[in-house]
Amino acid sequence: MLSNEQKKKIVEELAKRTNGLTCPMCQNKSFIMSDGYFNNSMQADLRNINIGGPSIPTIGIICNRCGFVSQHALGTLGLLPKIEEDESTK
Repeated sequence: MLSNEQKKKIVEELAKRTNGLTCPMCQNKSFIMSDGYFNNSMQADLRNINIGGPSIPTIGIICNRCGFVSQHALGTLGLLPKIEEDESTK
């Protein structure tokens, strides 16, 4: 699902911000990347589930030994598309 170009950019941005990844569960240093994004919805309370609204888009990095999944926020990595502001949203 993700293009090689998208994966390369994600790897580059993670490499800039880390000193290499180590699995917190098994100490492995070898990972694979999920082939799509996660979209973690934010909820105002725990009694209801709202579809739509604010969310945190992430990429999953998966330990290839134990399967631990770490999620990394695309916004922090500078990988979210820029939204053009029009006069009504300024």
